[in-house]
Parts: sequence; C-alpha cells; structure tokens
Amino acid sequence: LPAPAPAVVLKKRLLGFDFDCTLTVRHFYKVFAWGYAQGNLSAHPHCRYFAEWCEEQKISTKMEGCVEDDMVMDALENFCQGAGEASFRDVFREVFLGGSARIEMVAAWLAKMQRQGVEFAIVTAGVSASVVRALSVVPEWRPFFSSGRIWDTQQGRHRTTLIAGQKALILRDLSPDAHRILLVDDALGKDPVPEWIEKGASVDSFPLPYEGPGVDEESLKAIEAAILR
Repeated sequence: LPAPAPAVVLKKRLLGFDFDCTLTVRHFYKVFAWGYAQGNLSAHPHCRYFAEWCEEQKISTKMEGCVEDDMVMDALENFCQGAGEASFRDVFREVFLGGSARIEMVAAWLAKMQRQGVEFAIVTAGVSASVVRALSVVPEWRPFFSSGRIWDTQQGRHRTTLIAGQKALILRDLSPDAHRILLVDDALGKDPVPEWIEKGASVDSFPLPYEGPGVDEESLKAIEAAILR
C-alpha cells in the first residue's frame, strides 16, 4: 500500500488589528470618552453620528455623574445603565460597526482566514476592557477575538513611548513563533512602526486611512494577500 500523504501543516500567522477606525467604522473610544463622558459632542467629528442615533431613540447624549480614572469604562457603564443593554448593542452595531451587512461580511472573511491558519488579535491605544465590552454584543466576531488576545498598549512590557511600536512588540509577544505577523492600523500614516522594531520583532504593517471607515471588502482583499504571502 502507498504511504499516506503527509498532513499539510499550515504556517502560523498572526493578524493584529487596531480597534477604532480599523475594525470599527467610527471612533468608539473618542465618542464615549470625549463626547459622551464630557458632554461635548464637538470633541470629535464622529460624535454627531452617535448624537443623531441617540436623539432618534430619545436617549441622553451626555453622561450623568462624575468621571473616574477609566473614563471610557465609566461612560459605557453609565450609558448601559441609563439606556439599557439592548440600546448599547444597537448603537454599537449600527453606528460603530456599520450595521449587520458589514458585520457579517467581516465575520465571513475572518472565518476564511482562520481556515488558512491565520490567528487574530486586537491591540488598541484605548482600553482593552472597553473592547471586550463592545464585542460582547457582536457574537459574529467573538469566536475570532478571545479576551486573551485583546490588549491595550498600557499592558506592554516593552519600555517605548512609540504607540505603533508597542503594538508590534505586543503582537510578537502574543505569538513568539509566528511565521508572519501583520499589524493593521489606521494611525500608521501618522505613527509608523519604526524600522528597528519591524526588523527586531519581525512584524509588518498595513496602513488604513486615518480615522476613516475601517476595513472594507477592498482592503480585506489586500490584507489577505499581505498576511498569506
């Protein structure tokens, strides 16, 4: 009998995403931490989309009470207590993720990449717990982003003030033996990963438009080609 064909071993690859304006279509952190928490809807251009949605639903656009150190977490809890968990689910999915069609499109792409041996992580300059809180209402994406793979730059062990550099170093820490690691981030045009970190951590980067609408079908095709090469 002929010997069985050897099993195909997929090379380990890690795809690291920023969160705001990369996976989201609008800046989740700034809208809640700057706009809602401070009662200042002119704090960021994306606040107006949140305000319009809240006004249609007759929900307050301003946080009541004091703000502690973790401003965004206080803001999220305040919003959910006042408006309800269902309203948070709806506003996050509609205003910040672009609606069900985009959520399902990204989920299908993540599943396809996972079948090809790609793993995923989120590294944000915001607060990792707020990302976990947000993704709790997105069951379509939760299988791809466990809480253990959701980090913020304050959690990095490397002493560098370079945000993109910190993200790249965290990604390598999350997957020390990955054949390939790619960081996808809308801020790379303003805050690129330094060459010495790209070389030292062996991490490549894929920039998106700064504070733009995040990943779409066209950019995901390009990201796919970049992570699989």
